[in-house]
Amino acid sequence: MNVSNRVWILLVALTAAAPAQRVLYFPKPVKPTPYEAPIKPLVRLADLKAKHWGRTNWTELVIADRNSRGVVISAAPGSKVVRHLHPDSPEWWVVQEGRIRFEIEYPEGKFQTIEARKGSYVYAPERHLHSLEVTGTEPAIRFEVTLRDATSVFEKKPEGVGNGEIEYIPVTLQTGLNPTDVPGKQDRLHVNIEDLEKAHQGQSAWSEPAMRKNRVRGNFIYGHAKDNPKRKPGDRGHFHADFAEFWIVLRGRLQWIMDGIDKPLLAEEGDIVYAPPKTFHIPEFYGEGPACRLTSSTYPSANHIYDAPH
Repeated sequence: MNVSNRVWILLVALTAAAPAQRVLYFPKPVKPTPYEAPIKPLVRLADLKAKHWGRTNWTELVIADRNSRGVVISAAPGSKVVRHLHPDSPEWWVVQEGRIRFEIEYPEGKFQTIEARKGSYVYAPERHLHSLEVTGTEPAIRFEVTLRDATSVFEKKPEGVGNGEIEYIPVTLQTGLNPTDVPGKQDRLHVNIEDLEKAHQGQSAWSEPAMRKNRVRGNFIYGHAKDNPKRKPGDRGHFHADFAEFWIVLRGRLQWIMDGIDKPLLAEEGDIVYAPPKTFHIPEFYGEGPACRLTSSTYPSANHIYDAPH
């Protein structure tokens, strides 16, 4: 093979790998996509704690859209969720306060015990048994996310549960790794923001994938205000055509410039921010110190849609 042929093959390979940039016409509604209850642009952890002041055990549904269900849960020490799995839905958590011990089956038949604390991200793949228990002497608060219609299937028949409309019947189903799932590296079951900071010590800004599944995608994105890309006049950021994107703040403070909202949304550790489909948004690191957000944007190859250059 001569040099010119090798160069041609290399150019073809590079062209195939590069994302296509084309100007097309998108049917974007003139009015911003509305927020449907219980979803809000910004859910502050401090507001939830104030709402439930004096109570240890409480649950607040904060996301219920076409793809995801997100709940903030406070539970007393010793509270448990028994072993169960979801046939078709992963489940993931961020510990906002306190300490929680998770048990997650992975690979099938073996259980990993995870001691999670504030700033921990924990992940249970679909088809794998998992459980949790609040440890320590203080209540724990967690952000818990599944697919919208996730059904819990239990290792043992629950006793004294049900209202006459549900019966627990014995079934068989496929467990373990999903053979038709998104190919890639083995799922990371747990990491704490402090662990990530140590791994990237000396770096001002970095990002890492958190999850890649059929209907679940997330990234850790870390940086300082100086690392924000410079915005050009009129820059509206990007949006997603058919799915929402939401974030939870793991470190520091960030702000979001959001289509249809007059002022930037300023979020702190434990806060949750939500952008509906077809909603331009720009997340930015804010303030003096470092900040980190964990994204959730539904599809492994989530497309980002921008204004065409003028």
